[in-house]
Amino acid sequence: MNIPKKKRSSLPVYLDSFERERLEKIAEYWGTSLSTTIKILIREQPIYLKRNQ
Repeated sequence: MNIPKKKRSSLPVYLDSFERERLEKIAEYWGTSLSTTIKILIREQPIYLKRNQ
C-alpha cells in the first residue's frame, strides 16, 4: 500500500526581537524547537469566521 507523502513548503516568519524572545521562552518551556512551537501555536489558535450577512 502506497501512502502519499505530504507536500511540505516553508513559510518565512518575521519576528522582531521582543516576539522572538517570547517565542524562545515558550519553546524552552515546552522543550520544542522554534519551528515546532510556531506550528503548535498556529494549529491551536481558534479560527473565527465572519459570515457575510
